[in-house]
Amino acid sequence: MQITDSHNHIHFTEFAPDREAVLARAASAGVTSMLAVGIDPEDCLNALAVAHAHRGILVSLGIHPQNAGTFFPKDVHALARLRDKGPVAAVGETGFDLYRTPGSIDGQKDLFIAHVELARELGLPLVIHDRMGHEQTLGVLDDMNAWSLGGVFHCFSGDTALARRVTGRGFFISIPGVVTFRNAGELRDVVRETPTEFLLAETDAPYLSPAPYRGRRNEPAYVLKAIEEMANIKGMQREDMARITTENFARLFGRSGADCPTGDQIS
Repeated sequence: MQITDSHNHIHFTEFAPDREAVLARAASAGVTSMLAVGIDPEDCLNALAVAHAHRGILVSLGIHPQNAGTFFPKDVHALARLRDKGPVAAVGETGFDLYRTPGSIDGQKDLFIAHVELARELGLPLVIHDRMGHEQTLGVLDDMNAWSLGGVFHCFSGDTALARRVTGRGFFISIPGVVTFRNAGELRDVVRETPTEFLLAETDAPYLSPAPYRGRRNEPAYVLKAIEEMANIKGMQREDMARITTENFARLFGRSGADCPTGDQIS
C-alpha cells in the first residue's frame, strides 16, 4: 500500500532530534511521498535541505499568511531563486488566516497576490491556507484568474458548498487527521460528498494529530488514520483510498516538472 502525505512540515525543529526515526516510521506505514511546506524564506531552505537528504520528499515554497507584516511581496518573489535548488513542486502555503492574525488582512492579501504571481512565473500549483477567510480567498483566486494554475486547499475547513465551489474550479481539497475527531461531522460530510478524484490526505505534522494521538506531536505515518477514516466514509477499502489519494498527489504535483517520486520509498 502506497500512501502520500500531501502537506507536512517534516523540516521543522520539532523533528530535529529524531527526524530519521520519524521518516523510518513513515516508510514502515507505507508512506512513499510527501510535500514539505515552507512558511518563510529560511524555512524553505530548511525544507530543501531535508528533501535533498531523503528521497520521496517534494517542497512547496511560500510565506505563511500569519507572517504578513514580517515579510512582504518582494520576499515572496525572491523565492523564485530557489526553484532549481531541489524538488520544488508547488508555491505556498498562502491565503488568509483570519483566526489567528485578522489584523493583518491587507498584508495577507498582498502576500497572496505575490504567491499567485510567483506560481504563474514558475508554472507551479498553489497550496492554499484558508482559515476563516473563505470569501477573501476565493476573491483573490477569482480576481487573479488563478484557478487555472491548479492547487489544493490544505487542511480543508469549509462546508460542502465551499468544497463544491473549489472542486468545481479544478482544485483539490486535502483532508487532515481532524476528520477522525468526534465533532468533525461537517468535514466528514465534505468527504462523503466530494468526488474521490479531488481528495488528498495530509497530516500538517507536527500539528493536528488524529485520534487516538491527540495531544501528541503529529508525524507523517499518522496520515494513515485520515485515509482509513476517509475510506470508511466512502465505503471503500483503505487500500483503495490510499491508491486514489496517492494518484491525485502525482496528478497535482507531478505535472510541475519536479521529479514526483511516487512509488519510491521514503529514505
